[in-house]
Amino acid sequence: MRKLIKSSLSLAVAALMSVSMLSHAGDAVAEDHSSAVSYNVGYMSEYWYRGVYQSESSVSFGADMEMGNMYIGTWWADVDEGVEYDIYAGFNFELMGLPMYLGATGYYYSDNFDGDYEELNTGVDLGFAAIDYAFAGEYEALTTGVKSDYEHFTITAPLPMTSFDFTYGTFQDELTGHYYEISYGATVSGVDVGVVLGRNSDDSTTSSDKAGKENDTTYATFSLGYSF
Repeated sequence: MRKLIKSSLSLAVAALMSVSMLSHAGDAVAEDHSSAVSYNVGYMSEYWYRGVYQSESSVSFGADMEMGNMYIGTWWADVDEGVEYDIYAGFNFELMGLPMYLGATGYYYSDNFDGDYEELNTGVDLGFAAIDYAFAGEYEALTTGVKSDYEHFTITAPLPMTSFDFTYGTFQDELTGHYYEISYGATVSGVDVGVVLGRNSDDSTTSSDKAGKENDTTYATFSLGYSF
């Protein structure tokens, strides 16, 4: 239910690639529940994460446990080479009446798809918009061995007079790039359906084996998800 550079606490169904698959860590505030376990399965026509291309298509599986304001979970997805598996935990709280979360996420890969790394994540729901922030102290690119610190900011807001959401994300520090996305999501007979139209910048961070590719690119994705 949450997901992230590769492959966030989901800001909501707002980033729709998140619909019930991502909810990449990635991107905002979970509801307060008593202890409960849930599962989700999903499909993405193309796997993009924070404006970074991952693979042509991907199926995923996730599991989440919520214990009051605390949560812990995992999310698995197939990528072009191997499997991505994320592990995350954190807690939800209110500060000055604003829903917020604070947590950590680890991103791990089989078959040398990318280097493993961990993030600290936090976010706030302002009502008219939600903001997420992530920090990683050491991301190591698999092909070059270069280690980088980075920060990532995301802001998502509903577009006035529409059923669409707008997302802007940017990398800071030693990684670069930004992206824009417009997303729409709906639930049809219990199935979450999402569509995302996005564009990244010409200096966007890329997957370890795709350096220089899929930058300055307009992309569109379709996703299906089911939770139980």
